[in-house]
Amino acid sequence: MTEEAGQRTRKLTKTYHIIFDAIGVDKSLLQSEEFVLGLLLEVPKRIGMKILSGPHLVRDYDMGHEGLSGFAIVDFSHVSIHTFANTQEAYVDIFSCRPFDYKTIRSYLYQTLKIQPEAVETLEVKYPWE
Repeated sequence: MTEEAGQRTRKLTKTYHIIFDAIGVDKSLLQSEEFVLGLLLEVPKRIGMKILSGPHLVRDYDMGHEGLSGFAIVDFSHVSIHTFANTQEAYVDIFSCRPFDYKTIRSYLYQTLKIQPEAVETLEVKYPWE
């Protein structure tokens, strides 16, 4: 059997992945460690997962790029967020090897970030083997 044929017959891990990019978020939220930590604690609960490590949070003080980056390792993968206060951007990434409801998490993020759907780009990543 060729290596290529072996690749096709191997069972690949099914994954679930949503990217949520929001523009126009209130700067005070994006600069708040309490807010970002709260989001990182709540998202795993809403998708039925347990935090294994974190949340971890880092503040970027670089002029023009001020913001926060945080992540939590969950029992089936990760949740991360990057904020840029000056440009009012928030980028949230949720990746899992266990299914979760994309609609529920999008709704939670719209409400929590106080942003309208037209100010958000979301991508639900679909892989060819799914």
